[in-house]
Amino acid sequence: MITNYINVKFLEQGSFITCFTAVNSESEKVVLIVSDNTQELQTRFDLAKKLDDIEGVQKLYGLQKLEIQDSALEQLEAEYPGIFSKDSHVLTGRYYATQYNDHVRQLSLPQKLDFFRELLVLVKQVHDKGVYHMDLKPSNIMVQDGKPVLIDFGQSVTEAEVDSVLNTSAYAPKHDVYSCNVIPEKFDIYCLGNMLHEIYTGQPLGYPMTPSSRQAQQIKQTFGLFAQNIIGQMTQRIQDLRISLESCLKHPLFVYKQETSLEKSQQILSEYVFCLYGDQQIEGNKQVINTSSSYSSSSFDVPQTLNQTTTNTTNSLRDLFGNVTLSRINSCILSVQEESQQ
Repeated sequence: MITNYINVKFLEQGSFITCFTAVNSESEKVVLIVSDNTQELQTRFDLAKKLDDIEGVQKLYGLQKLEIQDSALEQLEAEYPGIFSKDSHVLTGRYYATQYNDHVRQLSLPQKLDFFRELLVLVKQVHDKGVYHMDLKPSNIMVQDGKPVLIDFGQSVTEAEVDSVLNTSAYAPKHDVYSCNVIPEKFDIYCLGNMLHEIYTGQPLGYPMTPSSRQAQQIKQTFGLFAQNIIGQMTQRIQDLRISLESCLKHPLFVYKQETSLEKSQQILSEYVFCLYGDQQIEGNKQVINTSSSYSSSSFDVPQTLNQTTTNTTNSLRDLFGNVTLSRINSCILSVQEESQQ
């Protein structure tokens, strides 16, 4: 019915596109992304070209008008109302047979964490290109040869800050969606933190995980302090205080292959936090920001004590934390001052 394609089968429908699987003239199974909105398809194609050198991003091929036999158009319009017309255009994408959930459920927990770390590396590569996915969730991740592949960049942005986000996914931070200013990098990190929580518990978080929450205590008791800490840092309510992807990749959860005792875990996390925030020279006046070397699992983000030795508070802390003032950091710390339970 569609010229140059056979075995066309419905796959899924989005806000502006509809996807089908098909077999092309070279007998390859592909994904057809169909829409009358040529601008939507062109935007997706331009992003794909920008990310073309990243192996873990779905490859998309040229935008073209969809050739439909006249005798078949009426049948297609009846079968798929509002999708096919004489103005329909199509992007052809590479097809991946294995979905994220199908792959992950076959893995042991250590294997799941290794796979998730590969996903973090992949998302960081995309961010380094100045692209933010904004809809990270299991259905938008496929698997090829055991490696993660990102698909569906329909909600992606290339700005460092946006006014609003339209995303009702169970993995998205709802408090960011309703915010006037959204930081796309931190939005993606929250979604990933939600997916990491799902790896451990089988379901995403309904809201940010605070140190005293039931979810946090269950994670700590069942899987250890490392898991509790990184999920808490990734799902911070305050966007600025969410951990970066670079820091995620250095987190003890991915460095140490197994959880240690609580005391040893606290020591390791103290060293990790100190490496991130301690003994850092401030350009210009060369002043040092010191941090306490003690870590409490009741605080997910930064050490409990932050001593600032320069009068240029805002500029100095921006270098370390990214537009976060000392008062905001202290207020966040004070809000979670509960001693960890042995």
